[in-house]
Amino acid sequence: MGQTKDLTVIGDTWVEFILEGHGAGTLNIEHYDKRDSDPTTALIIEQIQFNEITDPKFIWAGVYRPNYPTHLTGDPELKYHNYLGWNGVWSLEFSLPIYTWIHKTLDLGWIYD
Repeated sequence: MGQTKDLTVIGDTWVEFILEGHGAGTLNIEHYDKRDSDPTTALIIEQIQFNEITDPKFIWAGVYRPNYPTHLTGDPELKYHNYLGWNGVWSLEFSLPIYTWIHKTLDLGWIYD
Protein backbone atom coordinates (compact mmCIF):
# COMPACT_ATOMS: atom_id res chain seq x y z
CA MET A 1 0.00 0.00 0.00
CA GLY A 2 1.38 3.41 -0.96
CA GLN A 3 1.78 6.37 1.30
CA THR A 4 1.11 9.95 0.24
CA LYS A 5 1.99 13.22 1.97
CA ASP A 6 0.85 16.50 0.51
CA LEU A 7 2.62 19.57 1.85
CA THR A 8 2.82 23.18 0.84
CA VAL A 9 6.39 24.30 1.36
CA ILE A 10 7.36 27.85 2.15
CA GLY A 11 10.99 28.16 3.20
CA ASP A 12 13.11 25.29 4.47
CA THR A 13 11.11 22.16 5.28
CA TRP A 14 12.14 18.75 6.61
CA VAL A 15 9.70 15.92 5.80
CA GLU A 16 9.83 12.57 7.58
CA PHE A 17 7.83 9.41 6.99
CA ILE A 18 8.03 5.69 7.71
CA LEU A 19 8.04 2.96 5.06
CA GLU A 20 7.52 -0.69 5.90
CA GLY A 21 7.51 -3.92 3.94
CA HIS A 22 9.05 -5.16 0.73
CA GLY A 23 8.74 -4.22 -2.91
CA ALA A 24 9.10 -0.83 -4.53
CA GLY A 25 8.61 2.72 -3.41
CA THR A 26 8.56 6.10 -5.10
CA LEU A 27 9.20 9.53 -3.67
CA ASN A 28 7.68 12.32 -5.78
CA ILE A 29 8.37 15.99 -5.16
CA GLU A 30 6.31 18.38 -7.26
CA HIS A 31 7.10 22.02 -7.89
CA TYR A 32 3.96 23.80 -9.08
CA ASP A 33 2.27 27.19 -9.36
CA LYS A 34 5.46 28.93 -10.48
CA ARG A 35 4.78 31.65 -13.01
CA ASP A 36 6.90 31.56 -16.17
CA SER A 37 7.80 35.21 -15.56
CA ASP A 38 9.32 34.43 -12.12
CA PRO A 39 13.07 33.74 -12.45
CA THR A 40 13.71 33.64 -8.70
CA THR A 41 11.56 30.78 -7.40
CA ALA A 42 12.99 27.26 -7.27
CA LEU A 43 12.74 24.16 -5.16
CA ILE A 44 16.10 22.71 -4.11
CA ILE A 45 16.41 19.17 -2.78
CA GLU A 46 19.32 19.34 -0.37
CA GLN A 47 19.23 15.93 1.27
CA ILE A 48 17.54 12.54 1.10
CA GLN A 49 18.05 10.36 4.15
CA PHE A 50 17.13 6.73 4.77
CA ASN A 51 17.45 5.43 8.34
CA GLU A 52 19.93 8.19 9.20
CA ILE A 53 22.05 7.39 6.13
CA THR A 54 22.49 10.23 3.67
CA ASP A 55 24.51 10.54 0.48
CA PRO A 56 24.29 12.83 -2.58
CA LYS A 57 23.82 9.71 -4.73
CA PHE A 58 20.33 9.33 -3.27
CA ILE A 59 19.35 12.65 -4.86
CA TRP A 60 21.23 11.89 -8.10
CA ALA A 61 19.27 8.63 -8.44
CA GLY A 62 16.12 10.69 -9.00
CA VAL A 63 14.77 12.07 -12.28
CA TYR A 64 13.37 15.59 -12.76
CA ARG A 65 10.64 16.03 -15.37
CA PRO A 66 10.21 19.78 -15.82
CA ASN A 67 7.21 21.44 -17.43
CA TYR A 68 8.98 24.08 -19.49
CA PRO A 69 7.28 27.37 -20.36
CA THR A 70 5.79 27.37 -23.86
CA HIS A 71 8.61 29.53 -25.24
CA LEU A 72 11.34 27.08 -24.08
CA THR A 73 12.30 23.53 -24.95
CA GLY A 74 14.60 21.15 -23.16
CA ASP A 75 15.21 17.56 -22.20
CA PRO A 76 12.01 15.92 -20.93
CA GLU A 77 13.94 14.05 -18.21
CA LEU A 78 16.88 15.48 -16.31
CA LYS A 79 19.09 13.20 -14.24
CA TYR A 80 21.45 14.32 -11.48
CA HIS A 81 19.33 17.39 -10.68
CA ASN A 82 18.37 18.73 -7.30
CA TYR A 83 17.39 22.20 -8.53
CA LEU A 84 13.77 22.35 -9.67
CA GLY A 85 13.65 25.68 -11.46
CA TRP A 86 10.45 25.03 -13.40
CA ASN A 87 7.16 23.46 -12.48
CA GLY A 88 7.49 19.71 -12.69
CA VAL A 89 8.05 16.51 -10.75
CA TRP A 90 11.24 15.01 -9.33
CA SER A 91 10.90 11.24 -8.72
CA LEU A 92 13.05 8.75 -6.86
CA GLU A 93 12.25 5.07 -7.27
CA PHE A 94 13.72 2.69 -4.69
CA SER A 95 13.24 -0.85 -3.46
CA LEU A 96 12.43 -2.20 -0.03
CA PRO A 97 14.08 -3.38 2.11
CA ILE A 98 15.92 -0.08 1.82
CA TYR A 99 19.36 -1.36 2.86
CA THR A 100 19.65 -3.45 -0.31
CA TRP A 101 18.78 -0.40 -2.43
CA ILE A 102 21.30 1.74 -0.51
CA HIS A 103 24.00 -0.89 -1.02
CA LYS A 104 23.39 -0.96 -4.79
CA THR A 105 22.99 2.82 -5.15
CA LEU A 106 26.23 3.54 -3.31
CA ASP A 107 27.98 0.78 -5.29
CA LEU A 108 29.35 -0.88 -2.16
CA GLY A 109 30.30 -4.04 -3.99
CA TRP A 110 28.99 -7.53 -4.37
CA ILE A 111 25.58 -8.28 -2.86
CA TYR A 112 23.56 -11.48 -2.77
CA ASP A 113 20.04 -10.91 -4.17
